[in-house]
Amino acid sequence: MTVFDDASLGLKLKGYLIVPNDALENKIAIYTLRITQDILADNPDIVERWLGKIHAEYMSKKRACDFDSDPVACFNLSVYEEFEKHMRSWEDGGMIAISLPGDRAIRVSKKPLFAVSKTPAESCDVCRMTFATTKELVKHYGDAHPAMIERVMMPI
Repeated sequence: MTVFDDASLGLKLKGYLIVPNDALENKIAIYTLRITQDILADNPDIVERWLGKIHAEYMSKKRACDFDSDPVACFNLSVYEEFEKHMRSWEDGGMIAISLPGDRAIRVSKKPLFAVSKTPAESCDVCRMTFATTKELVKHYGDAHPAMIERVMMPI
């Protein structure tokens, strides 16, 4: 359970942007943008629920437009159809941007885009290859960049 797993928090559409509702915007202000992004990245199921509520609104408006010929529902349908494109991208592992005031955004992916290793790694400054140990890095410099071996060798 996280601080963002609260029924009062959610997302809404503002034009073609996905924005936090007032309660979520206040919570983001309290916890800061960076902490919020980290929490939501670790708990994409929370964002999934919020997106599901907007999807339910879309389905309701689509039914009202198609079956009841509700002009207001039909007028707003294009915004929801654009949201549905973002929702399909989210389902396929893409990112959703939650827009905030000041041209800031929280970007969350349903599936991690990359894995973060808990073990320290060494990387070559020249070719950006990553090695698990300093010994492997030194060997790499000796083989691939012998003129630059002093970058990784410490004088005694």
